Amino acid sequence: MNQNAVLPNLGFGLRLRADYLPSFIGSEPELDWLEIITENYLGANEETLDQLDKIRSNYPIVMHGISLAIGSPWPLDQAYLNQLKKLVDRVNPAWISDHLCWKGADDVQGQLLPLPYSEDTLEHVVTRINQVQDFLGRQILLENVPIEQKSSQEIPEVEFIREVADRSDSLILIDVGNLLASSLSQEFSAIDYINQIPAGRVQQIHLPDITFETSSDGNCDASPRIIDPIWKIYTEVLDRFGLITTMIEREDTIPTLKGMLCDIKKIRKAALSHMENG
Repeated sequence: MNQNAVLPNLGFGLRLRADYLPSFIGSEPELDWLEIITENYLGANEETLDQLDKIRSNYPIVMHGISLAIGSPWPLDQAYLNQLKKLVDRVNPAWISDHLCWKGADDVQGQLLPLPYSEDTLEHVVTRINQVQDFLGRQILLENVPIEQKSSQEIPEVEFIREVADRSDSLILIDVGNLLASSLSQEFSAIDYINQIPAGRVQQIHLPDITFETSSDGNCDASPRIIDPIWKIYTEVLDRFGLITTMIEREDTIPTLKGMLCDIKKIRKAALSHMENG
């Protein structure tokens, strides 16, 4: 892998959900880029892939997976990797990402388990990342997963993630919500965590629900006043890494596309204001 490769800053985007597809066929909603869940398109029929081709002609696409299980003790799933490479070759995404986690032998798709942060795990994970990157011919991003119960770790999480990225020449996707959850359960400072991550390794942010204080008419162009722990961490990210590719993520509900586009407008405005005013 090329440590000097520079991936673009795509701006502010959202995850492409099935409910949103009709709005993107034949029109161009105002946003910078889209993230797709990889598994939703593995083995997809030609009609579905043609729809994605039309959308990616207007927006950069990023692929985000949930099945790589990079830390599992079992061999990498070569059948999955073959399908993944075929889709990557078809979609030509700006980049691909998955999670720094493992899955039990009988786990259902999407159950993402935090790793034991140890030297043995580190060596195991780095070897597997190198295998995946060599097979795909490109760097991958790995996302931090939450540790929701107090646990004792041989290596602090931030050191583990930093070493994984440096030793494998992979990149980092910071999920701000997951970071907040882990910092509370493990009693570490999210801000110290951010300050220990090498700036050149962070490529993307997942930004979960933020509470806006805004005008009662719901004006998307209004400058929102934000008092929210997620936002505080995100502004620390901006201070540390500058403006960075950010996906606005809503997990508990499936909001309307109009609502998501309004949120993106508000967050972009607030982020730019923060960068200008410090």
